[in-house]
Amino acid sequence: MATNIVCGPGHGISIGSLGAHNSEAQVSNVTVDTARFIGTTNGVRIKTWQGGKGYAKSLTFKNIVMHNVLNPIIIDQNYCDSQNPCHRQASAVQVMDVLYQNIKGTSASEVAINLQCSNDRPCRHVLLQDVNLVGVGGDSAKTLCSNVQWIKRGTVIPPPRIHD
Repeated sequence: MATNIVCGPGHGISIGSLGAHNSEAQVSNVTVDTARFIGTTNGVRIKTWQGGKGYAKSLTFKNIVMHNVLNPIIIDQNYCDSQNPCHRQASAVQVMDVLYQNIKGTSASEVAINLQCSNDRPCRHVLLQDVNLVGVGGDSAKTLCSNVQWIKRGTVIPPPRIHD
């Protein structure tokens, strides 16, 4: 459990890079509770490479405030750190049972919630509960979701939408 964290500037908090070089990863029961992100690239991020195996499950991010964060909530299950496009691979680290609860603040980009999951191992049981993220200055922001099974509880701003 990580509690009472202040990040910024910097990268934020990432669980990853999981599954790099076709490796196996097993991450579970991680909680980030009470954090503040100021001007970071990411807020709370889960990052997995294509081709990996294993899982990232039972992950909780709660009671978090974002100030001018480029990617406040992000799951990237197709991470590629190459100048050339990575070839699509059939295996992926399974991401499941993720809770985002009581998260608020401002996004420095148009997309405040970006859940990009694998075609072959879609993200399962991603719960968004009491989330309020707007653009800097109060402008509206967007949520982008691909291949994710999400559940919404309470107020979730911006609302989840599927963009496959």
